[in-house]
Formats: sequence, C-alpha cells, structure tokens
Amino acid sequence: MEPIIIIELFFITICIFALGLLTFLLPKKVRKFIWGILGVILICSYIYQGAIRPLIIEQQTGKAIEVLKGHLEEKHPMDSWGITDTDDIKIEPVINLHVIFDSEPKVVYEYTVKDTVVRQVNMWTVSGTSIGESGIEPQHAE
Repeated sequence: MEPIIIIELFFITICIFALGLLTFLLPKKVRKFIWGILGVILICSYIYQGAIRPLIIEQQTGKAIEVLKGHLEEKHPMDSWGITDTDDIKIEPVINLHVIFDSEPKVVYEYTVKDTVVRQVNMWTVSGTSIGESGIEPQHAE
C-alpha cells in the first residue's frame, strides 16, 4: 500500500473520530444514528481505498499500455520495447508510461496517453541525465 493511501485513510479516520466526538452534543437517539452513518462511511472509505481504487488504476493503466503498444507498433514496427508505468496512484485521465527500446537501452522515453491520443513528452538516459548532456542521439524521438 502506498504511503499516501495510508495518510489518506488516517486522515479519514481522524475526521470520522472527531465527528463522532461532536455527536455527544446531540440527543442519544440522534447520536446513535449519526454513529451508524459515520461507521458506514469509514468502512466504505477503507473498502474504496484498499480494493476498488487499485482496481480502477490497474484497469486504466492496462488500457493505456494497450493504446501505447498499438502506437509503437505503428511507428516502430521493426523494433521491440519494454513498457513500465510510472507508479502513479492517482485516478487521472492522462496516464504517463515509460518506454525503453531494445535497440536503444540507454534512453527512457516518456509517453502520455489520454483516451486514444499518444504523445511523447520527454526523454532521458537510464542514469537520469538529460539527452543533451549525455551526447546520445535519440533514435525514436517523435
């Protein structure tokens, strides 16, 4: 589980606990009803953060990888490559993916995928330096 998810769950738990304490100012029947609602909200939050959200992100990334594969097969049919995601844990309309071509193993290309639109947005060497500083001429620049 990503640290940001743990922080979000901690924040939700603290907010629910604080609201639960505020219910002591209300009559007993209303207090029990609100505690029930807060409990359901807490359980639903944990289920969403722990189970549903990772599935959405995995599905979203899988679709983006398939779109990128199609794009790369069209642009570079005689080459092979490896695609990795950027470990983003956010549900976003734009997915960033990294590609390393087998014919050019020292350069990482970053692509964004939004729906079916693929764009190459950045490139750098595997060591982390920029292409200009390394003196490598990129073969797959778009």
